[in-house]
Amino acid sequence: MNSLRQVLSEYKLNHKALPAFNIDSFEIYQAIEKAVADTNLPCIVQLSAGEDKFILAERLYLLVKRAQIEGLPIYLNMDHSEDTQRLEHLIKLGFDMVHLDLSLQDYQTNLNTTAEFIKKIRAINPEAIIEAEFNHISLAGSQIDPKSYTNPTQAKEFIDQTQADLLAVSVGNVHGVNQKVPEKLDLNLLKQIRQSLGDAQYLTLHGGSGVSIDDITSAINLGIVKININTDLRLGFKQSLNQNLAQIQSEKIYELLNPVVEYLENIVKSKLLNFSSANV
Repeated sequence: MNSLRQVLSEYKLNHKALPAFNIDSFEIYQAIEKAVADTNLPCIVQLSAGEDKFILAERLYLLVKRAQIEGLPIYLNMDHSEDTQRLEHLIKLGFDMVHLDLSLQDYQTNLNTTAEFIKKIRAINPEAIIEAEFNHISLAGSQIDPKSYTNPTQAKEFIDQTQADLLAVSVGNVHGVNQKVPEKLDLNLLKQIRQSLGDAQYLTLHGGSGVSIDDITSAINLGIVKININTDLRLGFKQSLNQNLAQIQSEKIYELLNPVVEYLENIVKSKLLNFSSANV
């Protein structure tokens, strides 16, 4: 199986993006594994700090390693973590990538700490992918200030000095889904960021659940190579489960959850197919 670095390079060259799915439950992972087996398209599975406490990254690692042994192109990431010791441990364990998010700290502290962390990780595993972030990406429903968007010149400085592989950009995307006001990406700004950084680094889009497929396609063609998906899966899980609880008269948990897995599998398949077919 190709390394994650090889997959990212190939996807970037061919104007594709890897979906990165957050794992809130075993059923979500099951749906992803089924979709990958059916499509043979690669993806990343990842945990936030809260999800890590609930599921434990070491358990997810065992599930993914089993899938990889069977030839499924599923890769592992720790998402939005401030805990450098935890991230170092997971790289040593065998995670393919980690995301160090110090965007709530002041810029210079973030830059210095991130650079120091990456230097340390490079000595442990030169192939590990490291994502960084210096613009804090807002939550859905909060007021979005264009001043928080990624500055292309600052992006170049940050990447040059930290040597991060992936930069999480802020270009109008938010975590979650805005029900009243759809997200609208500043594609011109994204183009400027891409031009400022050149072709050496990868760009990632957080908050992919609330972005239209047209903007997703444009973003991929402008250099986005990883797109995070979480809320779509959470909403799909709740919707399907509520329907099953109302319709299925059973105390057997698997009979209630099997349709949830099938429903989520279709969502995952659509992301895998859409993100890998956005070629210019």
